[in-house]
Amino acid sequence: MYKNVITSENTPDSHKAVIVSQVDGQLVEAADSETSAEQLQCLKDHFLWLLSNDFYKDECSAEQVSSMESYLPADYADGYEDLPE
Repeated sequence: MYKNVITSENTPDSHKAVIVSQVDGQLVEAADSETSAEQLQCLKDHFLWLLSNDFYKDECSAEQVSSMESYLPADYADGYEDLPE
């Protein structure tokens, strides 16, 4: 997964509020024992994507970032790649 593909150059700042406002609800859903394995995987994939984009990650609280990271492997960021030039 490429990191920082979302930037202020290609995405309106208004998108930050939309994405970040959904994080708390997604964390509640991820923690819910009734969330299916498929739904949980979708949430994990979304957390991975969000954390790869500083445009969004920087808007999240440290607690939100830590909570999202708790659903990912410790070395999740090792899989990020820089965009090719």
